[in-house]
Amino acid sequence: MNRQTWVCVLSCLFLCIGLIAAVWVLAAPNHLSLLPPQLGVQKVLYAETDSWGFGPGGNETGVVLYELPPHLARKNPNSLLPELEWEATPLHGHREWFEGEGASQTIAGPLLENYLNQYGFGIPIKAGVAREIDRAVSAPGSWYAYTRHGVVVLMPLINRVAFVYAG
Repeated sequence: MNRQTWVCVLSCLFLCIGLIAAVWVLAAPNHLSLLPPQLGVQKVLYAETDSWGFGPGGNETGVVLYELPPHLARKNPNSLLPELEWEATPLHGHREWFEGEGASQTIAGPLLENYLNQYGFGIPIKAGVAREIDRAVSAPGSWYAYTRHGVVVLMPLINRVAFVYAG
């Protein structure tokens, strides 16, 4: 092959690599966009997500754990985000945390595992993260609010915020 052919092949190769990199970067999940910007969250500590299918009828399940800025730990979320209906924990009245396809038959109380597996599309979550969220929704001291896409769980006692979704 002559030099002009090599230049053409290498140019095409670099173009393809550039396009693949652009799609990968642009398609990567932006976990910070899941939370309202008023929370001022800047750091993702843990993320586990999965999806089956796409478009209407597709299912997505996920847990994203964030660091709550310390100055927000002492604020009432109703004053920060009055557009959401915040409720104090312990969580009650939301069956999907207590029963469903993934419901535990031996443990009473709201469980993250039950919520995530309510439609049979549960995902494995790091045990320590699941324990933190289970503890937060089962005892006083935290807040939760349902959004169009999932549940925000504020855990001011440990300076964490979780966003969980299944559907």
